[in-house]
Amino acid sequence: MAASTLTPGRKINFTPWVIIAVILAIVVWRIAYLGSVDPRFNGAYFARAFIESVKLGSLYALIALGYTMVYGIIRLINFAHGEVFMVGGFLTYFMFSATPYPFVAALLFSVAIAFGIMKVLELWRGKLFNDPVTLGAGVVALAVFTWLLSSQTLNLLLALGASMMLTAVVGLLIDRVAYFPLRRAPRNSLLITAIAISFFLQNFGLLVFTNRQTPFRPDTPLTDQVVLSVGAGQVTTNHLAWAIPVITLVLVVVLTLFVNRTKLGKAMRASAQDPEVAQMMGVSVNRIISTTFLLGCILAAAGAAMWGLNFGSISQPATMGILPGIKAFSAAVIGGIGSLPGAVVGAMVIAFLENFLTAIFPAIRTETVNFAGITEFKDTFAFVLLIIILLVRPSGIMGEDLSEKV
Repeated sequence: MAASTLTPGRKINFTPWVIIAVILAIVVWRIAYLGSVDPRFNGAYFARAFIESVKLGSLYALIALGYTMVYGIIRLINFAHGEVFMVGGFLTYFMFSATPYPFVAALLFSVAIAFGIMKVLELWRGKLFNDPVTLGAGVVALAVFTWLLSSQTLNLLLALGASMMLTAVVGLLIDRVAYFPLRRAPRNSLLITAIAISFFLQNFGLLVFTNRQTPFRPDTPLTDQVVLSVGAGQVTTNHLAWAIPVITLVLVVVLTLFVNRTKLGKAMRASAQDPEVAQMMGVSVNRIISTTFLLGCILAAAGAAMWGLNFGSISQPATMGILPGIKAFSAAVIGGIGSLPGAVVGAMVIAFLENFLTAIFPAIRTETVNFAGITEFKDTFAFVLLIIILLVRPSGIMGEDLSEKV
């Protein structure tokens, strides 16, 4: 019966599953071995590595989605996207630094908001100050908005929203100034231009932001410490451990629904499949390309803000965009460039490769074992995996296998 479900004449490639099984067997053996060598390598140790891997993979995914969206529409590897990520991080920092409301200003804003809510209720209730419901709603609104506007949490959200919009404007300017005049030029011209824009943004960042590590530690509930009990050990983390993956998941789901369910999203898919036919059917391909850059830049800015929150600082302009950008590009290729779910899968694979591989091969120095560990080589894992994927499956894990097409 099982044989009847197979497609006649089609070979099943068991190689990937064999490789996965071997890797899992090595991981299980290594975890058991570490537990026998040193009691520090307990469940809490590996739980911490798992949490950090999910957080880092979520951050890589937000950057990788920008790469895969732009490539899906105009077949351009936008090497400037890493520097757009850097710009988004610094814009979030400066917008946050410029937007803390003092208590008096927050109180005045809250009075105006509360009065507006009371006026709306007056239309329904017919009374203003003589109605206990309307008056009570005004008092509650006054207290709540005073607390919100004077807290760093709301300031962070406002700064993030402003940064996402400003970074989107930067992306639109890049598209209009650098890429739009080269729409019909050879792809090599677009590629060289993308590299030039990358260097321009990097040096512009050095000029405006200076090449220094900028602390970014807003006093918000997201950064409060949380202690989790795992077996006999404990894992100390913060609320970002769940907030970053959840926010990333929400953004990915919204983006997927937008691409698959909206009229503009369908136009994007049509433009990706055949831009000339889409143009003939009335689709403004240039508008679609600009929208793609806009969405990619918004995701990059969100990722940069959460990157700064997670690591407690915004890195130097000379380095912040390069390494995360290249790793995110590798994630997009590994997952299948042009595939939104593939970008997320590739990002998670790279993050787990970096964090979990270094966790199961740590430095061990005992009377019988002297192993230096592989932590210092973790930045190379993504590129080694990229080479292997390009050799074994050039289309990526979830990319379309062109070899099966006739």
